[in-house]
Amino acid sequence: MTFTIDQPANRRRNSLRLALSVLLTVAGWHTVPTAAQAQFPVKPVKITVGFAPGGPTDIMTRQLAAGLQEAWGQPVVADNRPGAASSLAAQLVARSAPDGYSLLLATDTATVVLPFLRNDLPYNPLTELQPLATVGGIPLILVAGPGFKGKSFADLVSQAKANPDGINYGSNGIGAGLHIAMERMQRAAGIKLMHVPYKGSAQALPDLVGGRIAVMWDTVPTSLPLIREGKIVPLAIGSIERSPLLPTVPTMAELGYRGFESTIWMGIMGPANLPAQVIKKVDADLGSVVNKPAFRERMVNQGFEVRYGSTEEFTRRIQTEYASNKALFEQLAIPKQ
Repeated sequence: MTFTIDQPANRRRNSLRLALSVLLTVAGWHTVPTAAQAQFPVKPVKITVGFAPGGPTDIMTRQLAAGLQEAWGQPVVADNRPGAASSLAAQLVARSAPDGYSLLLATDTATVVLPFLRNDLPYNPLTELQPLATVGGIPLILVAGPGFKGKSFADLVSQAKANPDGINYGSNGIGAGLHIAMERMQRAAGIKLMHVPYKGSAQALPDLVGGRIAVMWDTVPTSLPLIREGKIVPLAIGSIERSPLLPTVPTMAELGYRGFESTIWMGIMGPANLPAQVIKKVDADLGSVVNKPAFRERMVNQGFEVRYGSTEEFTRRIQTEYASNKALFEQLAIPKQ
């Protein structure tokens, strides 16, 4: 039996097949970016840190990078870009493509301090950087040298109230972190001390040990060897909880100053306009890395405070501290440079 093919009908079927093929191809084009974002990351990720290798922020960055690399199966590298109090690194990330492959190890300096110290800050931390998660930080500790005739925080308060400006303190510079910590402490305790600014804590500590200044805030890792040698005395710690390295030193909250926190916090940020699924993934995976017992133990033993905070919590923290610092810097009348 012989069958005859209807040519017009056959042409119509071929036209339908061609149209369907074109539609599927176009649909595939539109799904590629979404699929790539859902699989993030598909290539190496860079975490820029605004300080030189070997310092606390560099140590935190490299530990986080190792944890994320294990989770993602892609290289995650630390990129040190020191200079201008970490603003160079922040600017670099703020100007990068919003795809998640360029991240920033941010501190309070780059986000909620420099805007009130510099007129020419080349980025806006509130609009050009996207908070992803906080990972912890470096607790500050209030320490006293032989120039302080007392043994406790209560002694400092009572002596300062009896003799305003009679006790001097050192800092790492006007408007810098240790200065701001002391200003907040004075306001909380209702006391007034005499400020002696230095170029950095490395210059202030010898004068503290030598008795030329009485007290100062400093980081736990820097002060710990001098505390163990008995050269300086810890009066209070600025972290939310006591440090396992200094378990007998009370927190400011335990001393009656609830809500007082003094740490150099660290968090991961990216450029603005990151895809929502990238924000969600980086946030979740940072939480997994930071909450691993091995990571926590390793960092705590080096003097860090390990504390994960979600994208929402990190965003609120920056907004709150930005507003608080704005008011404080206006009171201090520190001129911008």
